[in-house]
Parts: sequence; C-alpha cells; structure tokens
Amino acid sequence: MGVPFVKLMSRVLVAVASVLALSLAVPQGPVLAVGRASAAAPTPQQFFSRLKYYPHHYVPASGPKFNNPYGGAGERRRILHHVIETINSTPGYRLRNANGKRIISPITHRPVVCPSNPRLFPAQIKIALYSIADKAFTDALIRAHRRCVSVKILMNSHLNADTSPSWRRLINALGTRPAPSKYESRRSFAYRCSHGCLGSAVLHTKMYVFSNTYRSQRVVMTGSSNMTSNAVKVQWNDLYTVRNNARLYGDYRGQFMRMVRDRTGGRPRVFREGGYTSTFYPFFGATRSSDLTMRALNSIRCTGARGAGINGHSVVYIAMHSWHGTRGKYLAQRVRQMYSRGCYVRILYSFMGHGTFTLLTRNTGSRMVARRVLFPGPRGLVAAKYSHMKMFAAAGNVAGNPGSHVVWTGSNNWADRSIRCDEVTLRIASASAYRRYVDHWTFMRNRRSSAKWAIYPEPSGGGRAPADAEG
Repeated sequence: MGVPFVKLMSRVLVAVASVLALSLAVPQGPVLAVGRASAAAPTPQQFFSRLKYYPHHYVPASGPKFNNPYGGAGERRRILHHVIETINSTPGYRLRNANGKRIISPITHRPVVCPSNPRLFPAQIKIALYSIADKAFTDALIRAHRRCVSVKILMNSHLNADTSPSWRRLINALGTRPAPSKYESRRSFAYRCSHGCLGSAVLHTKMYVFSNTYRSQRVVMTGSSNMTSNAVKVQWNDLYTVRNNARLYGDYRGQFMRMVRDRTGGRPRVFREGGYTSTFYPFFGATRSSDLTMRALNSIRCTGARGAGINGHSVVYIAMHSWHGTRGKYLAQRVRQMYSRGCYVRILYSFMGHGTFTLLTRNTGSRMVARRVLFPGPRGLVAAKYSHMKMFAAAGNVAGNPGSHVVWTGSNNWADRSIRCDEVTLRIASASAYRRYVDHWTFMRNRRSSAKWAIYPEPSGGGRAPADAEG
C-alpha cells in the first residue's frame, strides 16, 4: 500500500471512531449512519440535540392550584411542588456520560460546556417574585442552570445575601445582572430590583414563565404565591397556570425584560389574549375613576343575569389579603354599592381596617357575607394563618354578557401602595375556573373563618414562618 492510501484510511477510521464515541457517550441520542456523510462533524444544533434530556416528566396542569396551610405537608406545599416540579421538568443537556466522564465534543474536541448562543439554550425560565426563602426551590433552579437552562430571576430588595441563604446561593450559582446589552444573551442571572423594578414601592408581581417543559410549551403561572415557608405554613395562596399559549407567554416574557432594567416609570400595560386579560402595574397617579381594578368592578352589573348568578342577580366572591387606605375605601364603596343594587357579595379578608369593615357590613342582610380568615398563633402575638390571595370572581351580568363567569387573580392588593408597585392581575373568562375558585373560597370559609372583625400584625422575617405558625 502507498503512503497516501494509509493516511486516507487513518482519517476515515478517526472519523468513524469519533461518531461511535459520541453515540456511546449519549445513549439516548440517534446514531449517525457510518459512511461519507458521517465523516463531517455535526452542527452545534445537531450535537446538542443529542445531549438533551428531561430530568423529570411532570406536566403542569392548566388552571388553578391552591395550598392549605392547615393541612399536611403535601397540601401545604402543593403550589411550591407545582413550580419546583415544572422547573425539574425543563429540558437540559447532559455534560457527562453514564460513567461520570466529561463528554468530548466532536466539534471542539474539548469537554462539552453549556452553550453561550441563546439559540442553543435548551429552555428558558424567567421568574419575578417578592420573596425567595425555600431551599428546594433554590436547589431546583441551580440544577436547571447547571444543565444549561437559561435561568433569570428577579426579586424585591427587602432580602439580600446576608438575610436570605437561598438568595445567596442563587447569586453565587447564577451570577449577577450583566450590562444592559447582555440582558438577552447572558444565560442566567439573579437580581434584586431596588424598591420595585418599574414601580417605586416594591416588586410584588408573582410570575413564573417557562419556554418549554416536558410535553408543554410556553407555560405561564401567576397568582399570589411566593416561594417561602410563609407561603406554605401561614398563608392561603393560589397560582394559575396557562400552557401552550404563545401570545400570553410573549406578553409575560416581554414584561419581565422591561422589569430587568430596574428603572422607575411607565404606565400600566394591558394585554388581551382570548379568554385572558393581563394587567401590569405600576399605575402612578391612579384615581378612583382611572383605577383599572375599579373599572373591573364597574363592569359587573347586579341585575339582568341569565344562566349565571342567583335569581337574576350577579354574585361576587372576594378573597383579599390587604384591604385598606384611600384606595381600599373607594373600592369598598363600590362593593357596598353593588350590594345595594342587588348583587350577592361574599367576602373573605385578612388585613382590613375597621372602618372599611363597617362600611361593608353595617345594616346589611344575608346577601352580604364578610368573614375574617386572619388568626394568631397560640401566643397571640402575630398573624399565624391568613389568606394571601388577591382574588375576586363574578357570575352573572359582566361586561354586557348576562351569563358570564369571570375570575380576576394575581398580586394586586386593594391598598394605596399597590398602584406604585410592580403588580399583575390576570382576568380569566372561564366557568370552570370560576367554579374552582368559588369551591376553594367555600373551603377556606368552612375550614376557619369568623364574622367578628380583628387585626394582628403580619409576621416579619423575610418570608420565614413565625414560631407559632401552627396555630
């Protein structure tokens, strides 16, 4: 044999060996055919597609999730489990083979590392919320980052690396927010908005946004729940999930990227997509006439209901965490007016001023129900059980439709500060969602509530439950 032929055969054998090594290192991927085409190195897209895998196979169900702070561990952590398992079911890349050895790229001939090109990220997670104080949640995010998922987190500035071990671990693993030109291209980061992102009070929005998870695309979750022990042991919370809705996903992803800049300003933003309407605050200078929550209440007519409501009258259910101040008063006046015009009104409240309570309940009959779900622990020092939900729902004549069933839920309290906060409200036009929320409202009322007004201090501690939270 001549020397050129030997060199040619050597090159062919090396190429074949590279293909075989890749297929053995990544047993779940397709095996390249051996032949002329296999001599060429795969493209980055082809190579990383062979490394893709799903750690867990959880499919986040559409609709609401509720926790029960009086229940066992599973009931208490139902919402956190939902979010954590969705994180665990986002696809990533294997960087090591079954023997624990680093996989060698046939493109660079070096150990594989997570790609820096955003088009090659296996999935994207964007989360904005008020508090993080849960180790399992933090661990899931760090694992996602390590399998090459893009993980971007925004949190309010009341916690920091010294006061929240969970936040310290996230910062160390994901890194800090980059320069503005790198917001999109940087794979992961964690950042605290200073007294709100677009707002001037606090970042109070709760939204969890996933580009893709196991058997689901474009997943959006929003509601009242933070990722803390308070959210588990102390509070009633909700989280509503929408899957496979590209436009809704784009709206929430876009809002997140506006918030990343951490620059105060802007008007409220309203996005409509089918049966969903999303409203994002702040709304600086909102008044009784311009407040978008007031406009939502004004859309409810108390008579003319057909196929919904009670005896031709609309019914309104409210579960409100914080209801006070000037804004709380004018919203209460509207609710009282609705009662006077024939609506059936059902209220569960946590932190409500006595004047607001009196305004709502004085000289009312059976069509008005207002009950407290705020209770102290055994020592009676601070609130140990209460609803953290910010929800209202109506059945009857809504926006001109006499047979409507509509739910509004999210992070927006009925209080003055909320118009200056980063907030979100999701309007859901759905009879099944309405029934789920009313069933849960009834469950909360029956589990523990009182017709007698009282107030207790809200627990401090950065999202960690107080010592007497078992009350």
